[in-house]
Amino acid sequence: MFKFHRILVLLVVILLFTQCKKDEDEWMVCGDCGISSWVGNYEGYGDYYSDDDSTITIIDVPTIVSIENTYDSYLRITIVAEDMYSTNYLVSMSDSTYTINVPGSSKSLNLTISSKGSEYRLSGTAKNYHYVADTLLYLDNSISFETFKIQD
Repeated sequence: MFKFHRILVLLVVILLFTQCKKDEDEWMVCGDCGISSWVGNYEGYGDYYSDDDSTITIIDVPTIVSIENTYDSYLRITIVAEDMYSTNYLVSMSDSTYTINVPGSSKSLNLTISSKGSEYRLSGTAKNYHYVADTLLYLDNSISFETFKIQD
């Protein structure tokens, strides 16, 4: 019986140590990513929401994000959600940042870039909206997405 308890304790200790092993494949926000890290084409899926006529939510819509470096520190960002949503932004950004936030009076964009080794993940939300009577904000449609950079 004593041997059985020793073996049981040994197995529990081994299991505990194997569970404590840190996963090295975690996505980390890319704090040292320059503009060139952002540039490229990303593919993934998003959740589309529309409130034009009646509330519509569609999950897992194929989404493509294209980012071009047009001039100096300016990025042209195009977001297309298959047959549902399409928008463009021209953004001025500083080097080495992991977020892009573009507030606006009719649309907004929030992006975060993460990396895992040589892979990049771009997640964010793009919204179109308008004001009613200059006080009430009305959301027309939006896409919240998670995309991954296509390796050339």
